[in-house]
Amino acid sequence: MIRTSGMSDIRGFLAATLFMAQFFYLWVTIEPFPAETASAAAEGGSSLFNQVVSLLLFASAICYVAISPLKKLVLQPRPLIVLLVIWILLAALFSAERVESLKQLILSCIIMLNASVFLLLPRSEEQFAKMIMAGLFVMLGLAYFGVMFKPLVAIHQFSSELGDEQLGNWRGHFAHKNVASAAMLVSGFFGLYLKDKGYHLAGWLILVLSVFFLMHTGGKTSTAMFPMILLIAYVFEKIKWLRVPIAVGGVLTINFLTVGAALIPSVYEFITSLGIDASFTNRSDIWRLAVGAIADRPLIGHGLHGYWLTDALVNNDTVENWSPRAFNGHNAWVDALINLGVIGFLLVFIWILVLPLLYIRRISQQNLYTPVVRLYVRIWLYGLFGGALESVFFETGSLLWFSVMMALFGLRLQALAVPVPYDDAPSLAFASGSIGVTR
Repeated sequence: MIRTSGMSDIRGFLAATLFMAQFFYLWVTIEPFPAETASAAAEGGSSLFNQVVSLLLFASAICYVAISPLKKLVLQPRPLIVLLVIWILLAALFSAERVESLKQLILSCIIMLNASVFLLLPRSEEQFAKMIMAGLFVMLGLAYFGVMFKPLVAIHQFSSELGDEQLGNWRGHFAHKNVASAAMLVSGFFGLYLKDKGYHLAGWLILVLSVFFLMHTGGKTSTAMFPMILLIAYVFEKIKWLRVPIAVGGVLTINFLTVGAALIPSVYEFITSLGIDASFTNRSDIWRLAVGAIADRPLIGHGLHGYWLTDALVNNDTVENWSPRAFNGHNAWVDALINLGVIGFLLVFIWILVLPLLYIRRISQQNLYTPVVRLYVRIWLYGLFGGALESVFFETGSLLWFSVMMALFGLRLQALAVPVPYDDAPSLAFASGSIGVTR
């Protein structure tokens, strides 16, 4: 047994404080109950105060890494991430929106480092579970408080910017019902994890509160995909030979059916025959426009935030529908091609889809498919499939993108973990209820 020193206690306290600060920054936000405007929905509450807090959290993460014995685990696999960052930089330098793209690169690097440090902060899975549980109860309490006592700001009202399509949808303390629905979906996954870890009452309560709120957000994608992801994740875990077809084939199939419906009449007719809106709530207009954007710069792309909402696009009078005013491509895979071109897309594909499959294979070989792995897999699968209808990747300030990266880094840590025979080891790659750490 290793005795905990006073310095270790201080470091542990500071790490737990940073963990909760990161959690509340994303889940409660710096400015809860923001004004109901289209810009708030698009920017995610971006403000000077928000940026200052973000930089403080980033600086704190840097300081923690500097004194942590686990600094080698940060931002791994480092060669791939460095290549990806270099490519994003090149895309930004050649972008027509160079300043904005460089700004998004910096913000992406900040949130990427924060996400990679996040799982290294708790001293054990037990502490991780307890802090997540406490944080979720605060988040859910605030969301329901808003609905019950501040409905004018927690439930979408009619506005000249958003129209009446969102009228009556719950958003709680978040900027938009889509942000709230993603948060409640991930919260539901955490509830299941806590239940499986033995916190039965708390886990069930978080799950029920999250799903009930989710059903009132009007977020069709998240609401429909919650049970679907649970089913897919169950099959994914139990039938090993289906894992590659589920992940790779699933992403290809759902993108073919969604984006294909916008481009291929026969696919559109097939989707319509199933009783499904083949325009996917007018996303088809966006995807037709996106194809032209990809063809314009297929190799290097337009840079992060270098295409959507730019003056050249918004003021384009040749397009008669609303798509030039879209915030993003409403498809993470399409946006990866638009922003980073084919080479950048391949790097993203390897990082987000190929490597997790390899990690999960190794986890299974070590018989370490534990509740925390199920949590990571569920979030990861939602990122893969939900990305066919929403822009998830490199959305700075996005709780969902942070969660997906947490799952990516968590799966890697878990794949490299070996159980250690003492309780006070300062690390996190959770394995079979104990702390796992690579030596």
